[in-house]
Amino acid sequence: MCCSRPRSICTARREGIAPAYWFGHGLGYTDWAYEAMDFTPGEAIGGALGTVTVRVRNTRSRAGREVVQLYLTVPEGGGGGDGEERPVRRLAGFASVTAGPGETAEATIPLPRRAAEIWDETRSAWRLIPGTYAAEAGRNVADRRLRAPVPVRTTA
Repeated sequence: MCCSRPRSICTARREGIAPAYWFGHGLGYTDWAYEAMDFTPGEAIGGALGTVTVRVRNTRSRAGREVVQLYLTVPEGGGGGDGEERPVRRLAGFASVTAGPGETAEATIPLPRRAAEIWDETRSAWRLIPGTYAAEAGRNVADRRLRAPVPVRTTA
């Protein structure tokens, strides 16, 4: 078994079979345009990697609510140079916004340091993997609409 999930789920993932409904799938009476995304670096030592701000616009004629999901990709070249297998992207955060018809709203999502770390079994500790990651914002993992670079450096 590749994980604690039933074998059929793990096999479907490897074979690229899409689920009927993605994580975060929801039905509503509004549609959302993802207009802009900014990354602001955070504390270099021990704190968050930074903050991502995503501006969305309600494009329908009713007020609505949207959950903006933020994914962090593996750094270019895989990062770390350790040969560890890791997911291509992982959910790093999310925020909910509400807006009236035609209005914009901003989702501010802290990007935790842990999103760029892996567990190092030899040291029994989390290890930061430096590199240039990409933050991707969207409605769900299959509907990512905006992307911004996230440089991660180690401090010795």
